[in-house]
Amino acid sequence: MYKIIGADLKEYGPVSSDQIRQWLAEGRVNGQTKIQAADTTEWRSLAEIPEFALLLPKAPLPPPVRPVPITPLTPPANTSAMAVWAMIVGIISVLCCQLLGPVAIVLGAVALSNIKNQPQLAGRGFAITGIVLGGLSLLIIMGIVLFAIFNADFLQNLQHSLPQ
Repeated sequence: MYKIIGADLKEYGPVSSDQIRQWLAEGRVNGQTKIQAADTTEWRSLAEIPEFALLLPKAPLPPPVRPVPITPLTPPANTSAMAVWAMIVGIISVLCCQLLGPVAIVLGAVALSNIKNQPQLAGRGFAITGIVLGGLSLLIIMGIVLFAIFNADFLQNLQHSLPQ
């Protein structure tokens, strides 16, 4: 005699071995169904009991694995270090040191030339960014100079602040 725990998690039994065999045939229990023999206190799965394990349907074999052709990846393009430095110097020239603007422009122009001559190099965007930011820093310098020239108060304050 056995007790089982059904799919609704309720305990049923005692039931006979024949009744469990019938439930197996009907699909009402399976290998994961918990079962307890009348003379034990331990719950085990139906698949662990030798009397019922042979009656369980065999698991189907997994489908065969098809080999997948391996295609080599294209190597990543090398980024031009000069283009990266053009962008970095351009950022610095806009943020704090506008005198580095011409350096960013020259680095970017040389990097663009190298990228054009060597197609495996990447970094065109970095080089262009360096040129644009270098030009922007030059515009900032020109704005400061023009402000100083055309603002009389600024020049007078500058003259008074300089030691005589």
